[in-house]
Amino acid sequence: MNKKKKQKKNSSKKAPYALKDVLSLYSKLIELKKDVSQVKETGSVTDNRLTDLEIHMNLLTRLLTTLCVEKLGIRVGALKSMVRRIEKEAVRDSQIMELESLYNLPQANPKKASPESPKAKDDPWDKIS
Repeated sequence: MNKKKKQKKNSSKKAPYALKDVLSLYSKLIELKKDVSQVKETGSVTDNRLTDLEIHMNLLTRLLTTLCVEKLGIRVGALKSMVRRIEKEAVRDSQIMELESLYNLPQANPKKASPESPKAKDDPWDKIS
């Protein structure tokens, strides 16, 4: 009988701690559910904004193309080659910026450009002027 009494006393002592643990876990679970629902709402809002930006960008591209061809008289072939050149320059500039950020180099100050740097033969800036 002594063993039965000890077992009952031990089990009654463990129960309040287990109940507190369960309640704290349950409250944390409720907080996590709230956080997940907020993240879902934010994600859907962000997705909608991204879709709106894509539509707006397409409209602006069409408008700019129409203006260049119809109002400025730029031929379609010349416009295509200009766009390709601009894309190459953008890729080149983004690669330079990425390398600078990787190596944490300060960006070159245009006032302190070294005169020793030779210009490339096919530099697109020469074609613009």
